[in-house]
Amino acid sequence: MESQHFLIKHKITNMLQLMAMFILLSSLIVYIALLIGGEIFAVFALTSVLFLYIGHPYIGPAFILKMYKAEPVPYDAAPVVYDLIDELSSRAGLSYSPKLYYIASGVINSFTVGRQDNSVIALSDGILRSLNYEELAGVIGHEISHIKSNDVRVMMFADIAGRILKVLSLLGQVLILLSLPLMLIGDFNINWLPFLIIVFAPLLSDLIQLGLSRIREYEADIGSAMLLGDARPLASALKKIDEYEHNYLSSIFSPVNKIPEPSLLRTHPKTGERISRLLAMQSEIKHTPVKHDQEILSGNRPHHYIVTGHRKPRRHFNGFWY
Repeated sequence: MESQHFLIKHKITNMLQLMAMFILLSSLIVYIALLIGGEIFAVFALTSVLFLYIGHPYIGPAFILKMYKAEPVPYDAAPVVYDLIDELSSRAGLSYSPKLYYIASGVINSFTVGRQDNSVIALSDGILRSLNYEELAGVIGHEISHIKSNDVRVMMFADIAGRILKVLSLLGQVLILLSLPLMLIGDFNINWLPFLIIVFAPLLSDLIQLGLSRIREYEADIGSAMLLGDARPLASALKKIDEYEHNYLSSIFSPVNKIPEPSLLRTHPKTGERISRLLAMQSEIKHTPVKHDQEILSGNRPHHYIVTGHRKPRRHFNGFWY
């Protein structure tokens, strides 16, 4: 009962925050467009945002997958992973199970694209080699929670709105610069409040997107724990990923004393905070283990979950895996 109360309270808070962010971004777009080109231009700008928001699930995924050189994985090449995706999708109440794509990269990474009825989960070679079965289940549960909550669409709206705001802001600043001669001869007075809004709108948009991303990550963490009935697998996976990233970046840049990045400027919450939140809710959820083969249960899991037919990662001339 306590876990249900916690989840309902979290979802209500999350929904209110999302509504506030959408209203603020849309209001900024309409206001700046109104200043620049009047009512017709404002309606056009807002319509463009809505059109791109509606159409992006049909256009965006293919471009993103191509950018990462992701390859589709047939069931026979990764039955263990597909069975895991099917089970967690069923638990999440999805009508369709996401397709699986493979990224030939040693970097530990995963992401999801698409809409609920046609989604993709992309897993890197690094994450498949580094995580055990339960940890992989936690990561996949996290991605499926993103799909169930339509997070890809939400974040895409924020991204599209932010890009349009940047264009409008630049256009507004150019028009202000062109008006400087009139200001110098005294025939034109600038209103400083709209000017400041035009200049700082892109920064405000970036901060909103960062905050939105952090909210969605926390929500997906909770969703993964609820799907598995166990918060520990994802917490363990996050710890491994964080250790890998720290060691990998340290070996490249060898920082001595890193200055902590302000939480306001992080796209993802601090890993330690995510792990703490997950473990804090462990006692409130009912454990429902995912099904898996005895070979994996005994600890003798295959070195790689995907077999044959896919590019192996190799080093590029700049030293990065691809």
